[in-house]
Amino acid sequence: MKKLCLLAVIALSIASCKKDHQDTPDNQEVITPPKDPLLFGQIWTPNSNGVVTVWNGKTRDTNIVAYKHDGLIVTGFYEKSVVSPGGIAKGIVFYGNEVKDGNGSRLCQFLQQSTPFAESTGRQHDPRYVEWAQGSITYKGDTYIVALGGVPGQRAKSYYYKVDGNTGKQTYHPLAQTPNGNGYGRYCGTEKGLIVCKALSPETKTTFLQVFRENQLINEYKLEIPGYIYIDIENIFARDDDNLIVIIASKKEGTPITGLFYVAINLIDHTIKTYKADMPEVNYHINEGTYVNQKVYLPYYENGVNKCAYVTLEFDDKTNKVISKKFDLPGKAGQPYGLATLVATNGNNVYVGGSQGSFACYWRNDKLVEIDNTGATLSAITKIAVFD
Repeated sequence: MKKLCLLAVIALSIASCKKDHQDTPDNQEVITPPKDPLLFGQIWTPNSNGVVTVWNGKTRDTNIVAYKHDGLIVTGFYEKSVVSPGGIAKGIVFYGNEVKDGNGSRLCQFLQQSTPFAESTGRQHDPRYVEWAQGSITYKGDTYIVALGGVPGQRAKSYYYKVDGNTGKQTYHPLAQTPNGNGYGRYCGTEKGLIVCKALSPETKTTFLQVFRENQLINEYKLEIPGYIYIDIENIFARDDDNLIVIIASKKEGTPITGLFYVAINLIDHTIKTYKADMPEVNYHINEGTYVNQKVYLPYYENGVNKCAYVTLEFDDKTNKVISKKFDLPGKAGQPYGLATLVATNGNNVYVGGSQGSFACYWRNDKLVEIDNTGATLSAITKIAVFD
């Protein structure tokens, strides 16, 4: 295995600006100045398919790694602090897979001098071993890269690599094995350890959610909503160490109408409380959201029309109710459909990534921002980040 990976750290300077006193989508008086988000995704052209791309402001970069190497594939990035001549700034590190001679692969971060995560954490593998990331999350500065790996023909193992936000030290942590070796699609950080979840829907009216802290099963929770079918878990957030927020989109039985539900699960006494959000009775989709300052932000789009929005859900302890708000986003004239697929916040500014027609774009608060799609036949955004 080559120990030379790719240089791909971007340091972004911190700028101080005056605070703008304008109304925001959630009607707060003071907001931070809007910024250009960093967008990660892919573009397709007549001569190439799925080229990894980064957009920042008016720039588009399809050569985000510094060295040519046929066996290196960028699949994501995580945020970290970077020491620069101007002080400490936020930056990113790309990660992905290095494939050796078409036989096996290793996860690695793309630095000028680096080693795969497995080698950095003292793990030795069969040359045929294949591993890949299912995603990553940053919690209090530390990054958790949730992964699967194994030898072809055997059930894959679940684990994560933790990257210390201060030292950059990498450690390996096993997770409980899933019955089919297909890992965990939902996870969130807590002070007591990483929460990972696995959902199983044996029939249309019930979903069973298994919740683990690290590699220990906490409990299996039965999720049902009277009058609704297809209990689809869209997001899971930790309200605190012992309370989960589960966001569910479900279909009203006998109709195409979507219902949105905020489910509170206590991991100590195992109680489940379900709250229905006040939403339009139409066929819509909810995608990857975020949880900031006790408020859930969710991207929203309607099926078959160009209607995009983002939704906020906030639990009111005084009334014991969930307050829901929907903020419509403008579409581009002439486009028959649009998608809103991910969201990030910075201060009181909300950034929603998505597309209009076949081309990626984003919204900053209630403004549509087009990005560079020159020469592309299709483009998509798979991650969005906004730096302080």
